[in-house]
Amino acid sequence: MDTVKSGGYDWGELLSLKGVSVLTSAAVILAGATTVSVSHSVAAGNKVVKGVKAEGIPINGLDTGGTKKFFEKLAAEKIHPLKFVYGEREFEISPEDIKLNPLTEPAVNEAMSYGRGGNVVSNLNDQIRCALNGRNIILVAEFDENLLKQKLDEIAKQIYVEPVNAVCRLGGNGLIEKIPGVVGKKLDTQKIFDSLKDPLNTLKLPSGKIELVPEEIQPFVRTEDIANIDSIIGHYSTSYVPGDRGDNIRLAARSISHKMIKTGWTFSFNDTVGKRTRSAGYKVAGVILNGEPAQDYGGGVCQVSSTLYNAVLLAGLTPTERSSHYSKSTYIAPGRDATVADDLIDFKFRNDLKHNVYLVAYAYDSVLNVYVLGTKSDLNGSNISIERSGPDNSPSIYRVYYKGGQVVKNEFLHTDIYH
Repeated sequence: MDTVKSGGYDWGELLSLKGVSVLTSAAVILAGATTVSVSHSVAAGNKVVKGVKAEGIPINGLDTGGTKKFFEKLAAEKIHPLKFVYGEREFEISPEDIKLNPLTEPAVNEAMSYGRGGNVVSNLNDQIRCALNGRNIILVAEFDENLLKQKLDEIAKQIYVEPVNAVCRLGGNGLIEKIPGVVGKKLDTQKIFDSLKDPLNTLKLPSGKIELVPEEIQPFVRTEDIANIDSIIGHYSTSYVPGDRGDNIRLAARSISHKMIKTGWTFSFNDTVGKRTRSAGYKVAGVILNGEPAQDYGGGVCQVSSTLYNAVLLAGLTPTERSSHYSKSTYIAPGRDATVADDLIDFKFRNDLKHNVYLVAYAYDSVLNVYVLGTKSDLNGSNISIERSGPDNSPSIYRVYYKGGQVVKNEFLHTDIYH
């Protein structure tokens, strides 16, 4: 067969060698045009594109209304009251209580946004990525944090238990009655709030009841703190005349009563009693100011510190700060007093015994009594006596330990000078 040539080209050769390529390119162009057309149609439509899921569930093909119903149903399945349990008591916080609101509209908008909203090429690329890699939408929610904290506080108030100190009481014949302390209970509402914040935002609410575990609040004086107290190891009493001065004595005595001093602790009279002011309930009575008789709030309180000082000495405790009055007192022997003044003069002692001690003080029927309760074995069978040498204006005071009638320790305490 003859080869047909025209214009220098061999048309037969061209047709035989490049025909397939030309036809293939045409097919690709045709397919591409079709794909772009389909992509444009999808983007212009009202259906979720292929590959989009909501929390793992395929939702492609749903229109806007169907997508909205899907998320509303999903929210309804996820949202329920928060239930709490403490012992046999149950508490509940409803979604309405905290304005828990599922964000369904943003979820619908996100689902409908994939594969559309851009130009033809970007829409096509997004549709392909969705089909190949998928997209997963998580339904989230919002709530009123202040309302949740308020509801948790309401529950906490119902569970709260005030801690109560263990108490020692003196009965007849010096018998000591011990009343156990009460361990308090308190919910950490901030901790509970923090644990609920993410589940509420992500709508992964606990399916069962949330067990409430309140923190324990130990009382200042625990039951075990007074376990070894078995006797009165020190006692002293003084007399007073009823009236404003006597009222001040009773008030200060109540302030130091039922106080525990652990081993190694130091007791401060001023810190314990507080300032002697009118607002604290103290009345104007006789005091000594700069060596002269005067009237001021809290007159008579020094009798309480002085009576405590003597009980402390007889209990074998260690005075660490003590001052005498300017002149001799009428209610106590020279050298046995311990004056105090707001922010100026304090009386302090330390418990160097092996066990804790406990103070009981009361003023009744013109007599002030201060007791130091402790563990009898801490004194090693010794009896303590407070003895004096020298004249009334300059007495020297000693603490003497006796055992079996014999002196086992003679401790010099101080020499006072009175004007």
